[in-house]
Amino acid sequence: MLSIKMTKQLKRLLIQMKTSALLLILLAINSVANATEVQASMKVSPEQCVAMRQGQACYVSVQLTWQVATPGNYCLYTSGADKALNCWVNTTQGELKKSFDSKVNLEFSLRRQNDSLSVATAVVKMAWVHKKKGQPRKSWRIF
Repeated sequence: MLSIKMTKQLKRLLIQMKTSALLLILLAINSVANATEVQASMKVSPEQCVAMRQGQACYVSVQLTWQVATPGNYCLYTSGADKALNCWVNTTQGELKKSFDSKVNLEFSLRRQNDSLSVATAVVKMAWVHKKKGQPRKSWRIF
């Protein structure tokens, strides 16, 4: 028959083995999750588009460059558009030059082909020389 001291040591050893096995499983899951993430960057130039008055369309010629660590099929989209601006096959980088006119910020997203999750994003912000004023002043007064 095992002594009480030996039983406690065996229990402690079993707990340590279970804990080690659990940690190994968690590390394996974490490394698989990190393998599916794509390291990516995207730059847009210019970063701002200026129109004369607020509410007017801003016309801009944009140059986008992107780079990823993992080769694959990637497509570039603008916000609110279902159709891709351009797609690249089995590559790690790309460039696009295109003209746009917009009254709101232009948001670009790079996605893996047939995937809705963005791996990189960039924004061209709208700015105005003259902002809209509240109520227009009345040009006449009674008193």
